[in-house]
Amino acid sequence: MSIRRSFSSEELDKLIQEKTNDRLHAILDSMFESAAIADSNGVLLRVSDSFKDFYGLNPEDAIGENVFDLEKRKFFSPSVIARVIKTKKITTLTMKTKSKGFVVVTGVPVYDSDGKFEGVVSFLRDINEYVNLKEQYDILEDRVKHYSAEIEELREKELISGAIITKSTLIKRCFSLALKVAKVDTSLMITGESGVGKSLIAREVHKKSHRHNGPFIEINCGAIPESLIESELFGYTQGAFTGAHKSGKLGLIEMAHGGTLFLDEIGELAFPLQVKFLSVLQEKKLTRLGDTMERHVDFRLIAATNRDIEAQVKSGKFRSDLYYRINVVPIHIPPLRERPEDILPLVLHALETANKAYKMDVRLSSGAIECLLAYSWPGNVREVQNMMERLVVTTGSGLIQRSAIPLSISPMAHAAWDEKMSLKQSLEATEKSIILETYRIHGSSVAVARTLGVGQTTAARKLRKYLPGYSIG
Repeated sequence: MSIRRSFSSEELDKLIQEKTNDRLHAILDSMFESAAIADSNGVLLRVSDSFKDFYGLNPEDAIGENVFDLEKRKFFSPSVIARVIKTKKITTLTMKTKSKGFVVVTGVPVYDSDGKFEGVVSFLRDINEYVNLKEQYDILEDRVKHYSAEIEELREKELISGAIITKSTLIKRCFSLALKVAKVDTSLMITGESGVGKSLIAREVHKKSHRHNGPFIEINCGAIPESLIESELFGYTQGAFTGAHKSGKLGLIEMAHGGTLFLDEIGELAFPLQVKFLSVLQEKKLTRLGDTMERHVDFRLIAATNRDIEAQVKSGKFRSDLYYRINVVPIHIPPLRERPEDILPLVLHALETANKAYKMDVRLSSGAIECLLAYSWPGNVREVQNMMERLVVTTGSGLIQRSAIPLSISPMAHAAWDEKMSLKQSLEATEKSIILETYRIHGSSVAVARTLGVGQTTAARKLRKYLPGYSIG
């Protein structure tokens, strides 16, 4: 037997009104960061669950409070609801809250069917993300101007010499040491990853040395086939071997006479040749292939490698006596990822160089610069130069936009940014990427809220917006 309760018309009207208010409250809460409803005197009747996040006041404590009083107590200032009560007009203003800083808030007057003013509905948008984005943009613009000015200053002070460009204290020390030893003929060993600028340092040493009027001979030991490298280094006489040139050939070591011999990637030098080259260093004499006559050679040696030579010595792949002979003054050049302060100066210099080479006037947008600064540049300085040349020739003219940056450098630039988007659309795309990535890692709206520093209600609403089928389980 079921018992059905009957309602009076007054009770039914009240129930309908409560249900309507609940639904209105749910709609406002899902649409905006925070919402509030006040009567004609400014007394709060309903507020969002996130009211505390913005105003520092629990929702249950806020209901019944008067907005004029809360304004005096600095929970928010100025009060948009108070403004609407005074003007009876829709009002939008920037308001400073107690907990969240500045927000954009709108108040809408509510009238009954007879046109009588009944109260105000207000809702807000958190603009701190917009403010932060604007601040970051301004900082980036200032950095571009600052570094552009410093490039000229560095040129004047010889901190930029040729193609050596740096703001890094580490590189300045390397360069300072290189210039000190340039004045003497001691052997120099330059280590560092491919593309960091080992050959540039070697050339600067040669230019600053007393041998600067002599030749600078650069040999990449890893680029010459093992079967040919001995004849390339030492030269040969007529008929020294099958295929030899009839008149013989001057070796690269002899070609460096009176100047500097730069052996790049010396770690690739075959073990038998290491013995022969050590003899040349010690005796300053060599014998061409197929010849018996010793020839005097006078050169300054600079060696370079991207390998761990000490490990090769320990494993028996590189002669210890040769290692100690060439490693008199070691200079290690750190990779670009360990000196991020050099990225922007190098990018701007490479851009200027490419523009001059191709007679163009291409510039970088702030978004493109942001992508380039965030990249680790595993190919180091050489990769920077090649990338800027590529961007200049493919852009042709105007501004290099963020979307022009290759996916290999900045995949997120294409996933979360489009230069044709409005600011609102771009921010929303970025927000979506952050929300979904955080949820993928942590797996709950609670964790998303905690990680990103937002209310759980806000996190859940964002997930419902960006993740189809999401529901709090």
